[in-house]
Parts: sequence; structure tokens; C-alpha cells
Amino acid sequence: MAAEFHLRTGKLVALLNGNRTAKRNKPTEEFNHGLAMSREPLGDGQLFQVRIDRKVNSWSGSIEIGVTALDPSTLDFPSSATGLKGGSWIISGCSVLRDGRSVLEEYGQDLDQLSEGDKVGIQRTAGGELHLWVNGRDCGVAASGLPPRVWGVVDLYGKCTQVTVLGCDTISRREETHRATATTTTTTDEGFVGMELSDVVNNAILSAYSGSLLNVSLGSPLDGSCSVTSNDALLFHEKCGTLIKLSNNNKTAERRRPLDEFNNGVVMTNRPLRDNEMFEIRIDKLVDKWSGSIEIGITVHNPNNLDYPATMTNLRSGTIMMSGCGILTNGKGTRREYCEFSLDELQEGDHIGLMRKSNGALHFYINGIDQGVAATQTLPTVYGVVDLYGMAVKVTIVHNHNHSDRLRRNNAIMRALSPDVGRRVFDSGDTEVERLLFHPNCGQKAAIVCDGRTALRPHATDDFNHGVVLSNRSLRSNEIFQVRIDKMVDKWAGSIEIGVTTHNPAYLQLPSTMTNLRSGTWMMTGNGVMHNGTTILDEYGHNLDRLKAGDTVGVMRKDDGSLHFFVNNVDQGLAASNVPSSVYAVVDLYGQAAQATIVDDIDLPPLPDEPLDGNNQISPCSLFSLTPSNDLRFHHLHGNNAVITNGGRTAFRQNCRSEFNDAIVMSSR
Repeated sequence: MAAEFHLRTGKLVALLNGNRTAKRNKPTEEFNHGLAMSREPLGDGQLFQVRIDRKVNSWSGSIEIGVTALDPSTLDFPSSATGLKGGSWIISGCSVLRDGRSVLEEYGQDLDQLSEGDKVGIQRTAGGELHLWVNGRDCGVAASGLPPRVWGVVDLYGKCTQVTVLGCDTISRREETHRATATTTTTTDEGFVGMELSDVVNNAILSAYSGSLLNVSLGSPLDGSCSVTSNDALLFHEKCGTLIKLSNNNKTAERRRPLDEFNNGVVMTNRPLRDNEMFEIRIDKLVDKWSGSIEIGITVHNPNNLDYPATMTNLRSGTIMMSGCGILTNGKGTRREYCEFSLDELQEGDHIGLMRKSNGALHFYINGIDQGVAATQTLPTVYGVVDLYGMAVKVTIVHNHNHSDRLRRNNAIMRALSPDVGRRVFDSGDTEVERLLFHPNCGQKAAIVCDGRTALRPHATDDFNHGVVLSNRSLRSNEIFQVRIDKMVDKWAGSIEIGVTTHNPAYLQLPSTMTNLRSGTWMMTGNGVMHNGTTILDEYGHNLDRLKAGDTVGVMRKDDGSLHFFVNNVDQGLAASNVPSSVYAVVDLYGQAAQATIVDDIDLPPLPDEPLDGNNQISPCSLFSLTPSNDLRFHHLHGNNAVITNGGRTAFRQNCRSEFNDAIVMSSR
């Protein structure tokens, strides 16, 4: 059999290299229509193997591979391999599907995790068995009872955009029966389980810091129970939402088609929760497309008898859910601000838990921290519920006896309890390091340039928010943080907002606008002052919405805990009292405010010129050096999505995951 693809393919596939290479056109715009098949049916024992040449980061999912009894010369190609019927076996991720329906979970190696250069192949044995091969290793029997005439199938799906056929060799019985073994842990002569030294050190630090938050042990559990799943273990129930796929012995739940659908992702526990039993999950995967995220709670409804709703907050009886930072009972809000954490701002790796205590009180836990009583007098028989809604795609049930989960959880606890842990401590005499700059962690539509002095929204006429920026360190008492408005646009209502927050920018999941934060934040917006999103002062000071390019605005926390704002160096008076000592400055480049530069003792660059016509932008940093220079640098005129920094030596593309072009840069001479 020739090592080539069939000439007929999915509508976005192009064949190259004598039909040995297949690539998906428009890889950042389309994620499917990438089917390619072997030119001829597979012979007994023949391995149809491809190498992954290219992947992109735009999508979820990746290469899928398998066999089909359908002849490619007469096939009406579906959009993806999982749409093949009539005798088709496809391996997707770590699942095996027959005619689009899952027949085996947790098989082989997860294809979504393969990288460029990895090799993956499919083989039909003389006995009618299907085997997957990954990087030369046989993953075992994926299916049996295959017909004698099948073609190899490769789906250039999602992240996978190009593959090349390596060969169609016949594997001998000796090679066919070879199995590769991998050892995940090693045991020393003393009987200890091998462990990274960094894990041991981390555990010791955590224990010393938190007082028995985590016991340090180099040995494996004495009872050996950590590797055994009891029949009474807390797992996800097999009956679940229509888009849910369960894996990992029902400990992991994932919402299918996460970029196409945002709901129908409800899962429940396989049994009622016991009194004082922790039900805890880890967020494994998020997507950026939707608003809203994971929701968790309890319900009295038995999953066997429940007609699953699209989202759990649609249920009107016997259900309590935490959504965002609030509590909903039977779909109606009963506590708007239950805690300072919002589930919508959690990240991959964070943990969420709940417990119904013996007195009937319901508590939620975020990264191991008890958020307090959410509800009282709950019924004794309740099931745990997770709604993989919006951004939340995949979660795994965490059991406390799992060492790696426990370590990650306690690291997250440390991060929440002490945001400054791990921050570098500088000598106070080092004025350059101590200088107030913008922190590199900024809003989705913002950029930090000019060595941290300037913040901007590169696409200010396309988006009016996601422009939050914070200072790189907390403010000292009586220290003013002041910025000059460099650039405005006329398109939007509202303008710059400024204030302070107790949240460390290194760990903050930045909101679309700072007034959305419900804890530790004071902001001046317009001519009012807001605390945690609620107005506490009206008609305060000069209206920030009336400022123009060249005006300055500042904020200061005085040593008595009072907060003052400044407009064009004029103190606007007392805005708030009892502000804690460790606060970071915040600027929200909202609405009309497109660019601002920190004002300090160093000379300010001139204001940028008016926007140029056409697809050209001028980077703020290039304003420092518009004079001719013999050094070869990037020209200060460039594409809309490009930003020039580092004195003209560095170029980068803004919003690289949502924009793929308009980033042309040229040399300065």
C-alpha cells in the first residue's frame, strides 16, 4: 500500500509533497473540515502512521485518527471524523468512538496532548483488532471485530493543522505484541516513594508557614488505599448533562464542543454527601469565549430520576448553587455577596469545594479556604452538583489522599492567604527598582510599553473596556501615583478611572472594568467615588470624564489611612477613610481614555501625534527616539496590531490569540 493520502479530502484540506502531506487551510479561522484518508485500504498488520507537522493554539481538541469501511472515492465527507458512520472507529483525545458514539474511555495516550513532531498511527491486525501507536509504542487493543476492508482516517481537527504520512509498514507479530512500560514512581531500598526534592521543600515550607496545613511525609500511605477506588468513593454519576463526557473512572467531567455550546454541562455525585464530607473539584480547563464560569452546589434531586436542565440554576426546587460570588436558592438570588472570591475569576488549577455539616449548614471552600456559612438547615440527603457553564470546560474530583492534588491545593491556599509570598524583596535604597511602574499583568485589551511607564489600549476604537492596569508595587504612605492622559478617542462615553486595591496584580484575574471588583477596591469614576463597586460619594471633585489629553490624575493614601485624589496636581479632598496600608494603584483605561503615562521625576515624553490615516500606528516608546540613529531598529510606523518597545529593538503582536495579522514591522533604515 502506498504511503499517500487519497485525492478526495475534506473541503479545507490541501495535499502537498506528492500527496504525502495534508494541511488544513484557514487554520485560525476554521477548526474542522480537515478529513484525510489513506489512498488504499489497509492491509493486515499494516501501520498507517503520520507525523504532526504543525499545530496552532486557537482551538481546543487536536488530531483524531482511526479507520472506516467507507470508500473515500464515493464518500460525502462530514465536517469531522466523529461524523463518520457506516462502520467507522475513531480515536479522539483518549476516547474510542464507533460511528460517532463512545465505546471506550481512557484509552491509550491523550491525542490532544501530542506536540509537533510526535508520531501517531493506526493498525488493523489480521484478527480484526484496532491498535493505536504513539511514537512507536503500541497502546493496545482499541476495538475488535473490524471488517477486512478499511481505510485509514486522519482528522486535522482543532489545533492540528498539518501532518505527513511516514509509512505503511507491516508490523511483525513480535513487534505487534511489544508493550512499552513507563514507571511513574520509584521505590528505594528503604521503601520510600521517589519524590522531587522541590515537592518535599514546598511541603516543608507550607507546613512551617501554616501550622500543619500539610504534613510532610516521604513514605507512601501505610494502608495503601490511595490507589484503590472504593465502590463507595465519591464520583460523578453516569447520568449527566447532554454534552458531558466522563473519564478517569468517572472522576473527571468535560463539556464537549466548548467553543460552540456554553451550557448542558451539569454533573452530579454518584451518591448523597455524608455529613462533614468534603466534595472538592479541581478546574482542569477553561476557555476564553464565554462570560460566566463554573457553578457548584447541592440538590435533593436524585440524579437517576432527574431530567437534567440546561443549567442548574433553572431548577426551581431543592437546589442551592454558588454562582459568581453569590448564592442562588432554587434559581433565585438569596445572597448577592457571599464571599470575596468570584468563581468567574478562578483559574485552571484552582480548587472549589463544599461541605454539608452535621448541623445542616452548607459551607463552600475556595482553594481550601472556608468561605463561611452559605445556607442553614439544609436537608440531610443532598447530592453534590457541578455546572460546567460558560468558560468552565473540565473538572476533576479531588480526593485528599492524592499527594499531587494536595500539594497544588496548598500552594493555592498559600497564594490566597499571603499574596506577597514569592515576591522578590528589594533593597529600599535601589531607586531604579523601587520606581513606580505599571505591572506587566494587565487587562486583556491593554498593553504595557516604554519599560513599564506607559499603558495603552491599542484598539481603543474597537473596545471600550478590559483596559485595567495596576502599579508594580504597593504605594507607600503619602506617596502619590499620578498619570498623564496621553491619548483620547471620541467614540465612547466615560473615560479614565483611578483608585487603589488591596489585590496583588501578580495573582489578580483582571476584570473587564475595575468597578466590577467586589472587595478591597476604591475607585474614582466620573465625579464619584466607589468602594467595591458601590457608590459612596457623589459630586466629588473634578469630573474625570471631562479631562483631555495632557491632563493628569493621581491618587494618594496618607499615613492616617485617608484616600485623596488629585486632578492636575490639585487635591480633590478626602475620598475615603480607613484604607489599609498595603494597596496598589489602579488605572482603568475605560471608554475614551486610550493611553496614559506615569508622571514622576523623570522627563515625560511628548504627547503622541493625532492618529495617522491607514493601517499605521505609532508606538509610544518610539517617541523617545524619533531622531535619526545609526543603530538598526524597528521603524516607529508599523501595523495596527504591532507594538514597538525596548527602544525600538523589540516588536510584538497584541492580542495574539484573537488577532493574527496587521502586525507588519520594518527596519528603521
